[in-house]
Amino acid sequence: MQINKWPTVKKVGLLLLNLFYDLYIPVIALVTRFIPYIRHRRKSNVIAKPGTLSFAGGLYNPGALKLDQQNIILLAKSQKIPWFNAVRANSKYYLQGSPVVFILNTNSLESAQSVVIKNVITHIDADDFAIEDLRLFRWGDKIMINHTLISKLHEGQTVHLKSVSSAISVLSLSENSVTILAVPQVDFPRRAVEKNWIYAEHQSNLLLFYSINPFKVLILKDRDTFSFETVINKTLSKQLTDPGGFGTLVSFSTNPINFDDKFWLVIIHQINNKLTGRCYYHWAILIDKKSLLPVLMTKEPIFNGMGARGRRPGIRYISSVVKNGDDILFFAGEGDVYVTVTKKRVQDLQKMFVRIL
Repeated sequence: MQINKWPTVKKVGLLLLNLFYDLYIPVIALVTRFIPYIRHRRKSNVIAKPGTLSFAGGLYNPGALKLDQQNIILLAKSQKIPWFNAVRANSKYYLQGSPVVFILNTNSLESAQSVVIKNVITHIDADDFAIEDLRLFRWGDKIMINHTLISKLHEGQTVHLKSVSSAISVLSLSENSVTILAVPQVDFPRRAVEKNWIYAEHQSNLLLFYSINPFKVLILKDRDTFSFETVINKTLSKQLTDPGGFGTLVSFSTNPINFDDKFWLVIIHQINNKLTGRCYYHWAILIDKKSLLPVLMTKEPIFNGMGARGRRPGIRYISSVVKNGDDILFFAGEGDVYVTVTKKRVQDLQKMFVRIL
């Protein structure tokens, strides 16, 4: 049958196909995530969502640091419109939005202050770019940001990702600014897409944890050019390189924080590709501060994406952690439109660790 001979039938058929495409994933998502969603809502708190500070697209993937005993600073990326609406005529709004600072009370975890960062200054060669995944760490007396730097290419009503790099910036609260300092240089060829590099200051050195497989750690050699040199390049067991058995890439999620005098706590993630899309699974690992190698990890995921808020299940990304007394606070982006926090007791987490063989 030549469908073009019956334009009305063709039109109705295309409408039904579009409707099916728009609805089948949300319907499957609703069925599969109902119980996890209810359970997750009871254990987590929303800090920002669509409409917060008039950002229709919400905020996501925050970085966090403890400023003092009373305050935690959070830095998240906002969106002018939701990512799923930034198509066709609205494609110009893709990844558009400002960094936003929240100051949270350490007891209530409620926002006492929020500031939209107006000035994003760059010292690198970049035209139309966006930043996201804004993790925080201290370096000397500065609050630093390690984040993804995306270069965009516009072709008509379509936006392509020209390049994806890992960059480093400095946050100034007094000047209401983020200054992009550099795309750090490494001593091996970089891939087309580079993200999820994490950093820690240790014994007056700045360490860059580059990848899980192989487990690669670098040290800053030149402050002026942000050039790093590899000090560890080691293949580790499948227990760490494919913890979920999904056969997909395992990456760092959070910057290292002090778990105790001996170990750093880091969260890693792996994606399981389901019918409803990507589903994130997260494990905690402990890295020895002397050897710079991971020695312990949780025997099972401490979080998974099922039950996440937002348009699709699975997108729950733990992007920062803060130790707050006897608790670990896990800050996440959900559905790429929500910022949430979940609390776990340190002693409960300790019971989950097993040695990496």
